[in-house]
Amino acid sequence: MRRFILALTAGALAIGIVAGPVAAKSPVPGKPGTQTIYQIADSNANFSTLTSLLDLTGLDAAVKQNDTKLTVFAPTDAAFAKLPPATVAFLLSPAGRDTLVDILLYHVTDGRRFSNSVFGMNPKTIEMLNGGTITTNPDLTITDGAGQTVSPVLPLVNINASNGVIHVIDTVLLP
Repeated sequence: MRRFILALTAGALAIGIVAGPVAAKSPVPGKPGTQTIYQIADSNANFSTLTSLLDLTGLDAAVKQNDTKLTVFAPTDAAFAKLPPATVAFLLSPAGRDTLVDILLYHVTDGRRFSNSVFGMNPKTIEMLNGGTITTNPDLTITDGAGQTVSPVLPLVNINASNGVIHVIDTVLLP
């Protein structure tokens, strides 16, 4: 528990120091930011792949509106770059479109979920919008449906948007 609290405290401090412009949009945890999830991602060069894929699939509309609250585990461009080129080619092909939508929806869950409700002393199972689940672990990692261990980028947790929360992750989640 002490390790968990120290990690969250370090992450919270780093948000103000490291994240700069992204965190400045929503400086008070618990209070919605002024920009939507999409606006925050679109204004940050580290999410150009994510926003391009959202645009391509039409899922951008869901993270642009304010009437639904969502939590997004947002992979960075570096996370997408870890995918094998053949996988990327398939996902971008017409035959891979449904799989791409499924993967993108696997990064989103209903409601505002700050790190204190995502991670705890025991593993937690969270249902994602594609119907699959992820498991969050006490060591601040996430286990996806493919058995991968995914880490949040600690300085960039709890980015508070007007329509939800963003947790930046270092790997693309796979159902």
